[in-house]
Amino acid sequence: MDFDDMMLTGKESPMRDITHKQTAILDGRGKVITLREHTDEKECVTDVRKNFIYVAAEVPMEERPAAPKVYIKKSFDSVTRDEKFFFRVKGILYVNHCRRVMQVAYCHTLRINLHWKVKTSTPKKTVTMA
Repeated sequence: MDFDDMMLTGKESPMRDITHKQTAILDGRGKVITLREHTDEKECVTDVRKNFIYVAAEVPMEERPAAPKVYIKKSFDSVTRDEKFFFRVKGILYVNHCRRVMQVAYCHTLRINLHWKVKTSTPKKTVTMA
C-alpha cells in the first residue's frame, strides 16, 4: 500500500511516517522486527519504536518456562516538555515443530517519546461554598 497517495478528510489525523524493517539473525535461527512511527501534530511530536526479537533453538525436552520479566520506566521533564515511556518483556516459550521441541526466546520492546509543543497546565479548580 502506498501511503503517499492517501488523501486526508477533515476527520482523519495527520499523516504518520511509518518504517518497517525485518532482519534474520544467527544463521536464520532468529528474527528481528522493527517498527518506527513518527507523527508531527499540532500539540506534540511523537516517536514510537517497537522491537520484536525472536531466537529459536532445539531443546531435548520442554521445561517449565519462568514467568516473563517485565520492565517499565516513565519520565517527564517539565523544562523541555519531553515525556518518555519504555516497556520491555523478556521470556521463553516452547513450540512443537516437525516433532521437535523448540525453545523460542523473545524480547518485545516499546519506546514512546513525546515532545509537547504547547505548555499544558492543570485546569482551574472551582470552589463551592456550602
